[in-house]
Amino acid sequence: MQRVLAAALLLLSTAGCVIVGDPTCSGSSASVVVAPGVGVVTVGQSFTPTGSDSWCDGGHQAHGSPNWSLRQPGDSAFVILDTSTGRITGRRSGIATVAARSDHSGATSSILVTVR
Repeated sequence: MQRVLAAALLLLSTAGCVIVGDPTCSGSSASVVVAPGVGVVTVGQSFTPTGSDSWCDGGHQAHGSPNWSLRQPGDSAFVILDTSTGRITGRRSGIATVAARSDHSGATSSILVTVR
């Protein structure tokens, strides 16, 4: 336990954000983590958030990439989303929410995007 805590503190000091799951998969340790949680772009500008999907598979922790989608159909008026990579491009001034979802666990996380 001390090694896990020390590793988590080391990652926290270098990465700025740590989500510690259950490496033994004894509980329900599914998560989807995205960064940044909030994005600001100008019309025509793009950025690609990072996303991590984590779940238990046969008693072992498994990792992958989440599926990307727009939270509301109307969000497409403000951003263009590449659903395979998560790349977000500003289309028109406004606010949109991009969701990252795990097909394995149903866990979700989202990014609030403001387009100027």
